[in-house]
Amino acid sequence: MKRNVLTFVAAGVFAFVMPSFAQEISFSGNLTTQAGIGLPNAGDNKGDFLTGLTVFDGTMKSYLGESMAYVNGQVIFDAIGSQSTNGYSAFAADNGHFALGLKEAYLDWRGDMFALRVGRQIAAWGKADGIQVADVLCPKDDSKMIASTYKESRLGIDAVRLSLLTDKAQFDAYWIPIFTPSMLPLAKNNPLRKCILPDTYEGLPVNAPKKFDDFDLPDRAIYNGEYALRASTYLSALDLSFYGFYGWDDSPFMSYSISDSGVTVGGQYKRMAMLGADAAIPAGNFVFRFEGAYFPLRSIQTGKEYQKNQQFAEKPFDSCRQHHQVVGLAGFDWTPSGGWTVTAQYVGDVICDYSSDLERKLYEHLLTLSLEKSFINDTLTFTATGALDLNELSSTAEVECAYSFSDAITLSAIVDLFLKGIDGKEGQYGAYEKLSCGTLKAKISF
Repeated sequence: MKRNVLTFVAAGVFAFVMPSFAQEISFSGNLTTQAGIGLPNAGDNKGDFLTGLTVFDGTMKSYLGESMAYVNGQVIFDAIGSQSTNGYSAFAADNGHFALGLKEAYLDWRGDMFALRVGRQIAAWGKADGIQVADVLCPKDDSKMIASTYKESRLGIDAVRLSLLTDKAQFDAYWIPIFTPSMLPLAKNNPLRKCILPDTYEGLPVNAPKKFDDFDLPDRAIYNGEYALRASTYLSALDLSFYGFYGWDDSPFMSYSISDSGVTVGGQYKRMAMLGADAAIPAGNFVFRFEGAYFPLRSIQTGKEYQKNQQFAEKPFDSCRQHHQVVGLAGFDWTPSGGWTVTAQYVGDVICDYSSDLERKLYEHLLTLSLEKSFINDTLTFTATGALDLNELSSTAEVECAYSFSDAITLSAIVDLFLKGIDGKEGQYGAYEKLSCGTLKAKISF
């Protein structure tokens, strides 16, 4: 907690001292409030409040010559107490009702051929829409699945980025000395926690982590840093990017120890590497997008049943095994006349040398579809997005109607659905059925 407080104090000093030297300063922000109630198919959560957030998000930009200082942070009040801490990214009160988050805070310099960015920063990799393929640089906020977007889920990394700039290409090299993990739903009152960490397992009580430091984190040491490279070119008929990453998996690999007193859940982070590429090709009203990633000897989670059966074996059991993994995506954006935008994607994920004790299947694939249409001079926007798990036919969908009273005020009504697949199988989305929710959301920007 002391380290977290010092991080925010440093960011505050950074924000107040830099303006005294600046030639131009700008402030912007927004205030968002939302409340969501469980739908009839949410089981025990039917009629319960599943989200109740008020978030102030503020940004300061300070310019001096070729340099810029940038700070973006959040103050969060959570009526149901679902906020979790995450090391340097955010810290939350013990009851989960109040949280502070520092998303970005960096110094940026840009010259004719080179650019340098130092500090907490966010970068989006890949061409996928709302799906993680090669987008492994930044960790994610995995503590929310209701009325939130993939773009909003990215967390900042503490990094040094050196860029080489040309007319049609850019080359970025990252050094990330301190590992930042994804944010997990560890708060006791987080409804997502109950979906992935139930209170009991086969009649035994489950003793699961309740805070960030309960996991086996990598040592804060220079030799535990992360490294990344990106090369992008922008041509009239093609956008093309290549990626390389060596660092840590952002989520821990869970271990389950069973005894007469219950099930104890632990977690450990593992090293990983990734080579990836993407391309976007415009063709009339279409933009075709492709993305692929190869993970050599990536750690893959073993299943609960395997770990249960190995509890009393002579050799210690593994919470994960190393396998080569390949993920690919093909999709398109279509903008026909009438103001419609249609996005469709197919994603395939395969494990090489598959073993049956893994928690996942040999080949997992899904389809996504997104529709967007604006009405009444773009003041009313209808958006529908969905995904279908092609293994078990579980699915998820989100429908949103947003009305802009002005450039600054927007009111939205959102429905999130999670459905089980064939014969009630959970698949990729059925486990979250109890999170099906209807939400009202208001946003004021300034």
